[in-house]
Amino acid sequence: MRTYQRLTAAALLALATACGTSTPPSTRATSTQAPASTGAPRSENLSEADRAAAPQVAQRFVDAANAGDSAAVAATFAEDARFDSVGRIYPSRRDIMDRFLDPEVIDAGGRYEVTGTRWNGDRYRVDYTFTTRSGAREVFYYEFLVRDGLIRDVIGRYS
Repeated sequence: MRTYQRLTAAALLALATACGTSTPPSTRATSTQAPASTGAPRSENLSEADRAAAPQVAQRFVDAANAGDSAAVAATFAEDARFDSVGRIYPSRRDIMDRFLDPEVIDAGGRYEVTGTRWNGDRYRVDYTFTTRSGAREVFYYEFLVRDGLIRDVIGRYS
């Protein structure tokens, strides 16, 4: 039995490595509790106020981004917010804006189209189709962790 368990764990690790992650699926944290090594804030139970605010904050974010309003986009994030965009980590509102959203969304004339929403634990997930001014399209989602009316953490992944 121990050989089988070792083989199963080894197989899971090999599968995880092949999928681009170093943690086997059976030990990987869920999106409501990020691994400690990423620096992501842990998501505890949301208050009712935070749960009610999350869809509104996510909508303010997308409306401001689609309007090309960098200041309004920045205002949706806490100063010490964190954004994990497909493994690229932006550890503050300034980094999120200066290194990611301004150059890749606002300046690119990008437009988000919401294609679905749902809760994933304490994170509000929004599915998007994103189209640049030049017509390039991407399909992905953001999982927002909202506290006190501000985005504290985002996990963004391609769908």
